[in-house]
Amino acid sequence: MRPFARTLAVIGLAALAIAGGFAAGWWIRGGSPAASSGPLAFAAAGTLAPFLPSLAAQFANETPGVAAPLAAQLYEGSVDGAIAVRTPGSPYDAFLAADFRVIPQWLESNGAAGFELVFASDPLVLAYNNQSGSPLQGLNSTNWPTRLEQPGVTLGAPNASSDPLGANAIFVLELEDDALHANGQFFRHFYSGGIGGFAVPTSSTKIVPETQAAVVLRTDEVQAYFVYRSYAFLEHLANVSLPVAVNLGGVTSADVQAYGAVSTEVLNGSAAVIERGAPVLFAVTVPANAPDFPLGVAFVGFLLANSSASAWERAGFLLLNPIWADHPSDLPGALSGIAPNGVPSLPSYLAALI
Repeated sequence: MRPFARTLAVIGLAALAIAGGFAAGWWIRGGSPAASSGPLAFAAAGTLAPFLPSLAAQFANETPGVAAPLAAQLYEGSVDGAIAVRTPGSPYDAFLAADFRVIPQWLESNGAAGFELVFASDPLVLAYNNQSGSPLQGLNSTNWPTRLEQPGVTLGAPNASSDPLGANAIFVLELEDDALHANGQFFRHFYSGGIGGFAVPTSSTKIVPETQAAVVLRTDEVQAYFVYRSYAFLEHLANVSLPVAVNLGGVTSADVQAYGAVSTEVLNGSAAVIERGAPVLFAVTVPANAPDFPLGVAFVGFLLANSSASAWERAGFLLLNPIWADHPSDLPGALSGIAPNGVPSLPSYLAALI
């Protein structure tokens, strides 16, 4: 698996209106990381590829003796990233996942990590090709379900067994099917099999890694792709916002209950397991076997420092305030005090999903 690097898009975004449950910035103090002699290496969800290299470069510029080469950054599906991180001899000092369940299930369960910090939400939007002649020109938040079913429209999606975004796209379709009272008909346009079972793409769906979403949309290889909002912003993709009942962006207990009503079957190695819908919450950890654990801790502290919050916001993320930890007592000392009153535990209704 090779790192995927991309030139960071330069964007100018209007200030985001932050809904209840989120805050404009974190109440977190940035640390002053000690000098290090090695390069920073980390793995991250593929959707962060247009954004994270610039923050890593800023961290390196502010940290004596540290470099953050793109060649040492791995961007791919969160599950594949976790597998790379837990592989013996892994070079990664930090790991960022687009699903808060990945770190506990794939790393903490076998001792490859001891904690996670859950810090942001990133709702799904429907990105689409709006070039002249595209069948989706004029797409909006009302007509998107009908327009997606038109002849000549192909939906792109990642592999649900290796990338949470693939499962999330399935959940969006299932939730919308329910909202339409379509009894599975809308969903089956894109995936064969019953809702909640193993979803096999139909001819209307093409499996494409999330790191290639912008490319396949611009080249008209696919005409639509459910992506995280930040990715659409950073890649300047035409997109349609989805309601909270569908976009997996809500974080209340009611949202969690609604999202959890949908499911799909995915492969965990050779075994089939049921994955249930859940809010899209980004999380970060320092692997237990990190080659430079203190450097990983310093990088995480930098990413979650109040001074970095505006960069995350401009990229379209909704920041959680407070940040949550699954095991606050297991946080490294340098991270346990990053918030004035300590880092609280993940709410029980979210912890129950892990």
